Amino acid sequence: MRTLLSFSCLRSTNMSAPVGQTHAEAQELRSLPEVPIREPVPTIRDMAPTLADGNASAGSILAPTTALVIHFQPIVSARQRSIVGVEALARGLSPSGELIMPADLFARAAAAGTFDALQVACHDLAIHAFQPLTIAEPDLLLFLNLSVTHSEAAIDIAHRLFLSVAAAGLKAGNVAIEILEAEVRDMAEFGMLVDELRALGFLIVLDDVGAGHSNLDRVSFIRPDILKIDRSLVARLDRDFHKQGTLKSLVDLSRKTGALVIAEGVETEEEAVVCLELGADLLQGFFVSMPERADHIDVAGTIDGIEGVARRFKSHMIGKINARKLEHRRFNVIVNEILCDLNDSEVGRFGDILRRSIEHHPNIECVYVLDQSGLQVTETVCHPGIARRQDGVIFRPAPQGTDHSLKEYYYVLLDVELHKYTTDPYVSLATGNVTRTISTYFRDALNSRMYVLCVDVLCD
Repeated sequence: MRTLLSFSCLRSTNMSAPVGQTHAEAQELRSLPEVPIREPVPTIRDMAPTLADGNASAGSILAPTTALVIHFQPIVSARQRSIVGVEALARGLSPSGELIMPADLFARAAAAGTFDALQVACHDLAIHAFQPLTIAEPDLLLFLNLSVTHSEAAIDIAHRLFLSVAAAGLKAGNVAIEILEAEVRDMAEFGMLVDELRALGFLIVLDDVGAGHSNLDRVSFIRPDILKIDRSLVARLDRDFHKQGTLKSLVDLSRKTGALVIAEGVETEEEAVVCLELGADLLQGFFVSMPERADHIDVAGTIDGIEGVARRFKSHMIGKINARKLEHRRFNVIVNEILCDLNDSEVGRFGDILRRSIEHHPNIECVYVLDQSGLQVTETVCHPGIARRQDGVIFRPAPQGTDHSLKEYYYVLLDVELHKYTTDPYVSLATGNVTRTISTYFRDALNSRMYVLCVDVLCD
């Protein structure tokens, strides 16, 4: 995998603090240098008179200044045990030392009609700060946010970006344009912008995927090179099965469309491990590293942290595989016991055998038998201790005579000529729980007819 360098000009990942310095911001600020904006790029001093609206807070936010501050947050690959890039964050700085958060700065610029000018200033500052990093790592990628909400000249800004990148001795192929997913309104114009960016050689990143406003049709429409998963989906991921299912679906989608996945907002080791388990390629967040000035990034400490995550991930996956192996052995014993009784019986006694067998196995949700054509020849026998959703219309056990011929646990088993088949997890229509179905075939003692035993087992 190529090394990535990620840059975000317009917002602060993992930051939700209002304007006005917190203790953490003050500490962060003391470690950061003032980075002058090169002329002829417009400065906040140039824009302050037009932005001022007479509000009491406006003076403190927009006090004259000629500087922005910049720091970097590593993006890591636990599988490669390396820092593969950083996301750089830009903010305004007032003469009093107050940190001006991006959301406030750009909201006021939008109201004053100077949004594009401020966006251009941040782009040029990003390129200026990034260029020295390419001396040691010429293949680093720079991620730049391009806002399409307020900008009336996005394509013009894209061309200006191309010229700025070239002037810095960089290639457009080393720059990924990061577009906030929520900001897309006009899909036709957006499509033209994406086509132009690609024609110029830039990479395309779709940001905040998985947030409440997400429209997944945009993934197939713009075919991004990278998906950035929103932190709202990553938070407490290790304790939320529904979030895990959503992230896994997004990862599967990215694989089919040829995109990498960055999980941002990772704040705990548990979240990091589950993100990796579900297929995220890269991790970013406070757990990985706090934002720091470029020459203050604790490379050794971050690498040590990555090594720890890698070891925890490997141990976690080995533990899950071993647990699954033991579980399969246990279920194989149970299935074989039921098969022995069914083999010695005839179809009229199948139901009694299933009811007697399921009582002793609390991890088995339901059992039932199908004939060779896929029709259910017994009732669905459910364990009495298994909780079920209280919905008798959708979630209810299938009655005798139900056709299962299009269920994979039937047709894959017989058409592919397998002896035993286990499905992926799915929501059981019998109970509404997440289950797997183990299916295997047998012949009865009386007529030597083929039947299929189906055993639904609860997933962890």
